[in-house]
Amino acid sequence: MCYKAGVLPASVEVAIVGGGFAGLATAWWLERLGASAIVLEREAELGVYASGRSAGLGRQLVEDDETSALTVRGAALLREEFAPAWTATGGILSFDDPAHLAAYAARAARLGVTVSALDRAAVLARWPQLAGLAIAGALHVPGDGVIAVMPLVKAFAAGACVALDTAVHAIEAGRVMTSQGAIAARVVVDASGAWAGRLVDEAPLDALKRHVFVIAGEAGAGPYLWHLGSDEVYVRAADGGILTSPCDELRTPAADQQPDARGEALMRALLAKAGFGETEIVRRWACQRSFTPDRRMRLGRDPRRPWLVWAAGLGGHGATAAPAVGEVVARAAVAALRER
Repeated sequence: MCYKAGVLPASVEVAIVGGGFAGLATAWWLERLGASAIVLEREAELGVYASGRSAGLGRQLVEDDETSALTVRGAALLREEFAPAWTATGGILSFDDPAHLAAYAARAARLGVTVSALDRAAVLARWPQLAGLAIAGALHVPGDGVIAVMPLVKAFAAGACVALDTAVHAIEAGRVMTSQGAIAARVVVDASGAWAGRLVDEAPLDALKRHVFVIAGEAGAGPYLWHLGSDEVYVRAADGGILTSPCDELRTPAADQQPDARGEALMRALLAKAGFGETEIVRRWACQRSFTPDRRMRLGRDPRRPWLVWAAGLGGHGATAAPAVGEVVARAAVAALRER
């Protein structure tokens, strides 16, 4: 770390607001591209809100081609550059709608992602606890995996210049005002998660609260399961049991999200319907996913402010997409530097 508590550098080429996956991955790439940068994080630790609470599923195929291209590239970089944080498990995406399955298979073909078709029996051979799910078919994605979230945060931060306990109050062309004083910056990256845009009076992102649980049980080795049906749920092996989420989406103000009785009741009802039976909760937490209105990530240069670059709206795909997001954003920041 280049930062001494209470003493910001007078100037830097790129100031990055936010010490989560997007901001730290951008700093990791900027170091490799030869640009000086500092990550400004208001909390005393990195990855406090969304990034540190990720379920850690390294899923490559997601809702659209644009986002999937980032998660595919991100997974490749995780395997190549951050292997200690990646466990190759494979993944199973199951569907209750054959048309939905066909759309994902076509996306895999377009993006060069290896998949194989599974029938209901093959899915339940891996996850017999979920025999109540309506499964019309599934895709096995052998290149998927599980991500160790906080080790990945630390790997991105290694060698970066990070200022903790440094809240950003305002940004403008050439300057960032923080709780530790002002810093001159030629380019600013807004990577502040669900709070992105507030420093320049942009419309707020949609913040959606989601619950994650670790429940008692044996999962064994093998791929996670993400059921992309009307009753969406995912499960994977975890220390102490089985990690699961009812994939809830409660619109909420950006905040330090905490688990609640509503989320627990939803999880219990969904797993009971899926055939899981009674569950003992070992751990519980709530995470926060942020979306732009069109649910596409907001990455790259701002069209009205040549000094501002976005790294926002990752929509819950931050853990897998972060290395690719950082690459896109860092290259945009370097391009902005060359013009200023």
